[in-house]
Amino acid sequence: MAAPLDALRLRQALASVDRDELQEAMELLSPIVRGKRFTRASRVMPEPLEVSEVKNWLQAAIDDPGSDDARFYVDRAYYKLRTLRTAD
Repeated sequence: MAAPLDALRLRQALASVDRDELQEAMELLSPIVRGKRFTRASRVMPEPLEVSEVKNWLQAAIDDPGSDDARFYVDRAYYKLRTLRTAD
């Protein structure tokens, strides 16, 4: 099993999502995401369901940061946040 993820960083990212600061949340998750890949910004206004998914994934990682699934949830949340960001 891999080393547990930084639960404090995950809680900070979740708090940022709660405040609708998606860019900040993405930046907090960036250092713990495995190999980055390109994603295109696609939403001007994120759907509530999409934001809710991100919150659920982050909460699952916070609940058990040492689980095999935690890193998967963080990666998934990070890439969803990248698609929700506004185009630069």
